[in-house]
Amino acid sequence: MIPYSRSVDEERLTGGNTHAEVMRVGNTVRRPIGSWTPAVHTLLEHLASVGYDGAPNLLGLDEQGREILSFVPGTVVWPDHFSLVQTDEALGQVSASIRGYHAAVANFPFDRFAWSDRGADPEGPSEVLCHNDLAPWNLVRGDTDGWTFIDWDLAAPGRFAWDLAWALLSFIPLMPHSTLTDSETRHRVAVFRGGYGTALPDDVLTVAAERCAYEAERIERHGRDGIEPYARLLAEGHAAVWRSAEARVAAKQPHWQSALA
Repeated sequence: MIPYSRSVDEERLTGGNTHAEVMRVGNTVRRPIGSWTPAVHTLLEHLASVGYDGAPNLLGLDEQGREILSFVPGTVVWPDHFSLVQTDEALGQVSASIRGYHAAVANFPFDRFAWSDRGADPEGPSEVLCHNDLAPWNLVRGDTDGWTFIDWDLAAPGRFAWDLAWALLSFIPLMPHSTLTDSETRHRVAVFRGGYGTALPDDVLTVAAERCAYEAERIERHGRDGIEPYARLLAEGHAAVWRSAEARVAAKQPHWQSALA
């Protein structure tokens, strides 16, 4: 990769919980690296090579050892612009992009690499290389249309249902803050399924509750140990939100299940 010189004109990008030092430099984004970085860089290069346009481009490393990605001009959907995905057309487009990603990595040899365990499926078989954080806070609506998922650091092998459950939780949404009726929720799940192009896994709602429990447990465990950002997330009540989401999804599953087929 080509090293890039440091620029004094750096703008801190806000909104993420994982990294506090994500910076914009011109038309690029600079991010800290980790043990998972070589795997993620190979993934991004693969996605570009097969024509998947829903991810930023990898540009190299700078002299500080930060990765350099293309900056995606546009609007981050969460928290202030969720209306961008509230129409059926937009939700279907986002779901189609997720299906496009899953198709793009169908033959990617992910078992050759070391991935992050921070959002990885702890139970299921390695069916697909999951993004693991397909959510509005990682989705940019481009200035010239199109959708781009950012923050690929959590990618790791897992179940299709593990990846799709997170998307349903956040894009439908299935979370406690949702004001949708059961009928409206089923409609949006059906629209998502239509955009994805195939029936969703039968157990995706069960796995959605599982993901909520996993997220709550992770925040509680690491937060009690004083590990950031989990200590802050625990203090802010995020674990309680995920526990509430787990209970809601489990209770509502019988009312929503019919929308999956």
